[in-house]
Amino acid sequence: MKTIYIDGPLDAIHLEEIKDKLIEVKTCLGDVIVLDCTDMSYICSSGLRVFLQMHKDVAAEGGKLIIKGLQPLVKNVFDMTGFSHIFNYE
Repeated sequence: MKTIYIDGPLDAIHLEEIKDKLIEVKTCLGDVIVLDCTDMSYICSSGLRVFLQMHKDVAAEGGKLIIKGLQPLVKNVFDMTGFSHIFNYE
């Protein structure tokens, strides 16, 4: 199992940081990957696309992506966009 920590706002300004963390995900695609979002305060639509792509990449290799610790406002965005039905949560 690999845990990746996502912190701060995931907006256009900070999107490159999460894309760098994608490289970490690609090294363990067949495994269980936990995205710890306890300290993520915001997510934009581009950030949602990045999460969706990570989910697709991990699932294609037989792995499992788990999202942990979504803050209420961020969880609300996941709920409104239907992403809550796609991801596994802790």
